[in-house]
Amino acid sequence: MKTILNKTAATSLALMFTGSMLLTACGGTSDEAASPSAAASTSSANATATPGPKPKIKVSIYDRNNVPEGEGKITDNRWTKWINEHAPVDVEFVPVPRTNSTEKWNVLFASGDAPDLILEYSNAYMKDLAAKGQIIPLDDAIEKYSTTYKQFLKDNPIIKTLTSYNGKTFFFGRLLPTSTNHYLMIRKDWLTKLNLKSPTTMEDLYQVAKAFTEQDPDGNGKKDTLGLGAISLDLDQLFGFGITSPSWMYHLQGDQYVRSWDRLQASTELKKRLYDAGALDKDIFADKTGAKAQQDWVNGKLGMYFSDNLEGTKGYGIFDTLMKNNPNADVAVIPLPKSEFGQFSPAGPVPFQFDAAINATTKNVEAVVKYVDWLMSDSTATTLQYGLEGVHYQKDAATGCPKPIDLEKNKKELVWNADFSMLSQTYKFGKCAEFTNTTLNMSKPTDKKYAELIAQGRDAYISPERPLYYDLTLPVTLPDDLVVINNTVTTTITNIITKAVVNGSYTTEQALKDAKDAWDKAGGKKIDEFQAKAYNDYKNNGVIYTKDFYKYLKK
Repeated sequence: MKTILNKTAATSLALMFTGSMLLTACGGTSDEAASPSAAASTSSANATATPGPKPKIKVSIYDRNNVPEGEGKITDNRWTKWINEHAPVDVEFVPVPRTNSTEKWNVLFASGDAPDLILEYSNAYMKDLAAKGQIIPLDDAIEKYSTTYKQFLKDNPIIKTLTSYNGKTFFFGRLLPTSTNHYLMIRKDWLTKLNLKSPTTMEDLYQVAKAFTEQDPDGNGKKDTLGLGAISLDLDQLFGFGITSPSWMYHLQGDQYVRSWDRLQASTELKKRLYDAGALDKDIFADKTGAKAQQDWVNGKLGMYFSDNLEGTKGYGIFDTLMKNNPNADVAVIPLPKSEFGQFSPAGPVPFQFDAAINATTKNVEAVVKYVDWLMSDSTATTLQYGLEGVHYQKDAATGCPKPIDLEKNKKELVWNADFSMLSQTYKFGKCAEFTNTTLNMSKPTDKKYAELIAQGRDAYISPERPLYYDLTLPVTLPDDLVVINNTVTTTITNIITKAVVNGSYTTEQALKDAKDAWDKAGGKKIDEFQAKAYNDYKNNGVIYTKDFYKYLKK
């Protein structure tokens, strides 16, 4: 998540319908006849087309190498054609690889080839562009040229705060529908067999994980189960921090914004106890993507499992595979256990996002703003999200939500186009944006059970009593010299923590001392000072407080 999700936060945070609804996105004659271009009259977006010659602009689009064979390429396909037929501008799409987008952006800006409208999920990079003057302040342009987005800002003033940098609006933002992401799932049947209760504290977590490892919960007479599978960063969230981002390592103590070394030590101590007990996957530090933990979980060898994309096709696919391999498994999504620092929720429910800006070299700002307004219109968003009514979806009689007519057809023609919807105001879809309503079939036992797990996740993780694991988001980011320091020393500290967990003679106390020494020697105190000053400068106007998320999130 990302930003927030990066979302990544990312996404994030923003996948789309049938698996690409919120944070990430994964032909014969009859198909041609049903193409968006041929079926334009079925869409109300047709009414927004501008007669006569249209201004030309360049717009970025993520290239994920996921366009199906026969559908063209990400810059030339049925959806780029539909956009150019109905938008008030002619768009030339500029591909940006999703896996190394910032590298590509740097090349585009250096060569003078960056597009007019920049779509990018990395808030840190976008703020860096603002700091360097490579994107324009938007206040005057929005006031002069916008209707849809201007009204949206008036209705949602928090977006004005979110999209500001150094007191000026630099970014376009949007509201997102509620969705959980990361989750902790447990084998309830194993708890029952061993006469255990679901863990609510860190000591409980340790004891349950240890029992799952030692007491043969699957009943096969072998010691081949593990208590817990996760990537290391998920365990940090138990203690309300994350080592990979500066904003996740700092917390409010009174009215001071300070680095949380005590949380790092507590997390390291838990990992070390679990590792020494054999209750934690020995590959936890090598398994950076969680692939090994996922394999153990679906094969019925894990008692507790951390993962992501609860409300999406990845989460559903993992659950479906688990049930096919272990038909008698009974699982539940549970709240994260409480630590001495409080009880938190994992990465997930972020109700807003910014992901767009205008290049400082743009010659026709008005055209770009008009295009943004068009993308944010309800009719455009609906078509890009669900496809064409009668072709890709029909309204469900019970919910009133779009339901896919042919999932296989949509896989080929629709589900890969999520990044065209990066400016869609998807919060307006309400319940129709929820994975439960868009994809699951309640007549199928597996789908019905998975809908129950999603509901458990919402109850567990969308709660101000169990907030997300960071306190706030600053409207400024570290300057380049401090980014270099932070990235270098974070790698060093991560190696120190890894050593403390896997090396029995290397204590967590010594590891913390060594980590602090490495921080000081690298110049980390400059980062501490920057973070503290930024908080004091913007705490009354510019800081987004995580506690305010819950005004927008619905269980």
